[in-house]
Amino acid sequence: MKNLLIIIALLVFMLTSCGLEKKNDLRLKAVEDIHFKTKMAFAPADAGSFIDLVSSKEYFYFCNKPTDHRIEIFDEKGSFINAVDIQEVVEQFGEALLITIVSMDTILFSSFYTNELIAINSNSEIWFYLNIDSILPEEIQGKHEFMAPPQTSFCCNREALYYRVFPRFNNLVKIDSINMNCIDDYNLAFYKYFYNSPYFLKLSNYFSDTLSFEFGLNDIYHQICVENSNFAEGPTYTYINDKLIFYSMFSNSLFIINSDNFEIEKKIVLNSKYTNIGHPAITLTKGKVMEQMRESEKTMEKTGKILRVFYDNSYFYIILKHQDLLPANLNKSKYLSFFSVIVLNDDFVFVDEFLFDAKEYDQYSGMMTQKGLAFQKTNTQDGKTYTIFNLF
Repeated sequence: MKNLLIIIALLVFMLTSCGLEKKNDLRLKAVEDIHFKTKMAFAPADAGSFIDLVSSKEYFYFCNKPTDHRIEIFDEKGSFINAVDIQEVVEQFGEALLITIVSMDTILFSSFYTNELIAINSNSEIWFYLNIDSILPEEIQGKHEFMAPPQTSFCCNREALYYRVFPRFNNLVKIDSINMNCIDDYNLAFYKYFYNSPYFLKLSNYFSDTLSFEFGLNDIYHQICVENSNFAEGPTYTYINDKLIFYSMFSNSLFIINSDNFEIEKKIVLNSKYTNIGHPAITLTKGKVMEQMRESEKTMEKTGKILRVFYDNSYFYIILKHQDLLPANLNKSKYLSFFSVIVLNDDFVFVDEFLFDAKEYDQYSGMMTQKGLAFQKTNTQDGKTYTIFNLF
């Protein structure tokens, strides 16, 4: 019996070792370069991929709103397909626009500050317009800005749009006990109001007569910081598999949010082999608020943080910007610059983390394609080149 137990233990160890070896053998490898012949300069926020509803084919798009006033569309091999003129949209609504291409004939624009939603077709004709404030109760109209992260298709599931809700600073509801002429008191009152405000606005059936809205997730920052913290940041979330994945530069965790009722279903703590993730929000103190806000801004510029979250039907890919550990007086061009990608399986179990050279690939350019995870090469001549990576 004793010998049998020893044999079983050895078999278990061997099987476990083989499993671990197989796991550690996984690599995120470059498999293909796609070259796009475009002279357009663009920010990562104005580049992406989409699946056309009619053809079910994948296409890529690039846009430079300030200068070119057009969207260039390419196929999966990098061949030019079409250019859509957006000059009229820019002239009417300004350059502060997010772009989502639903199909070849449905291109959505969302304004940063004026809460407007616009749709054009491939002939550049505006066929849909909505001022989001117009569908809200009169008492809250104009009191919020509705924004979304870059490169997220407004977190669109083709039936609903998910916006980040920002209270407008100048429209803060006055509190009798607060001296609104004191900048410290006003900032503290604003952050308290902000802390307990809803994070999301959901627009459902936005192209139809049954358009509706819903606010939700009032407590997400309660999970991360205290009430009087300087926790202001841009929209940080994405829509994956009917879930909203929220992350923050003040945390090292992913929060999995039910997109129907906005309940927090799961918290996933991330640990990097190469950098610290997130930095606690600075607690504001009366008499030092402006100084602490400036301090917080400098600190968050240097901290390691989650940039994007992607999914390919099997794995989650979390793009990490690394913390700045080098002396402040060192020329930035000499920085040893890296970023990394943490891979989780579809149960959010850690698989591995892979290091990238930020001098070779743009860490802000990541996009998920049907072929794999893609990053733009930094030194491409005569156009733009994206490298596709697969997990093997």
